[in-house]
Amino acid sequence: MNDFPNMLLDLAKAIGDEFLYILPYLAFGVFLEATIRTLKWHVKIRKVLTRYGILAIPMATLLGVASPLCACATLPLVISLLVAGLPLAPAMALLVTSPLMSPASFTMLSGMLGTNWALTVLVCAMLLGLLAGYATHFLRKKGFAEVDIFRKALPQGDFHDPDYPVEELRCECGQQLSHRVNRCTHNKFLVFLARFWEGSLKIGKFVLIGLVVEMVALKFIPGAEDWIIGMLASDGIVPIFALTLAAIPLHLPQVTAASMLFGLYLPDPGQAISMAKGAGIAMLVGGPVTALPVVAVFVAMFKPRVLILYITLCVGGTIALALLFRACLLYT
Repeated sequence: MNDFPNMLLDLAKAIGDEFLYILPYLAFGVFLEATIRTLKWHVKIRKVLTRYGILAIPMATLLGVASPLCACATLPLVISLLVAGLPLAPAMALLVTSPLMSPASFTMLSGMLGTNWALTVLVCAMLLGLLAGYATHFLRKKGFAEVDIFRKALPQGDFHDPDYPVEELRCECGQQLSHRVNRCTHNKFLVFLARFWEGSLKIGKFVLIGLVVEMVALKFIPGAEDWIIGMLASDGIVPIFALTLAAIPLHLPQVTAASMLFGLYLPDPGQAISMAKGAGIAMLVGGPVTALPVVAVFVAMFKPRVLILYITLCVGGTIALALLFRACLLYT
């Protein structure tokens, strides 16, 4: 017990060392996202989604991987687009891809796990988005048309209105620092700085959560490192199913999952992580795509079949992609 303060100091130092290594990638990723949000590129692309029919599915997939919005922020946006006339298929593609990839996620995956892993997750996000979009499109006449998916009719109005009657969908963005700065100054540079600060807090928080969970597990759970790394390094099929299913009840954003894996392997700068493709995809794709806050809104807003479709596409698609990448590596 006398060693407990020293253990805490060692833990804090280890977390600090890892965070300092990640910091440049975090800063660059947040810079990209702040630029996109300040120039509103993702908003401009979003406005054209309702005009392109089935071609909106690949467009929504691209928007999902380029957008700085997380899953929890994307779902109210998706619902507002559905109310505005967007079919469920591109909306599902956008909702599936948004938690898997963003500019900040790509830069941080590159820095923590290597460019190869960042590209792998990017490809998986796009394939999963296209799968979700086209599968939903083919099911449209089976009870997945826009008039059949909501539990109840949503009242007309602006989700950004503080008096909008549906609390789960009411947007609180007007209270954000960047919006207050914009209302007061209309200075794009100051708005950019405010968005950079917001992004740093949001993404930095999730990175620290991942590092803390990983370091606490390694220091206080006997044999945790050997067991976890053994599963992640295995080319078998069982770890793919185990990691995918275990990640379902967790709120595991992309950068949190990546920082947990980075801490486990602790590579030298530029060194690739020797993690099996199948197991890695199960962790990096399966965890973020089934975020609990998103599922909660699904339960409240949509009919049960829409939630079942979303979970089936996310879990089934993750397993299929993990098995596909595993097979490609084993037989090439």
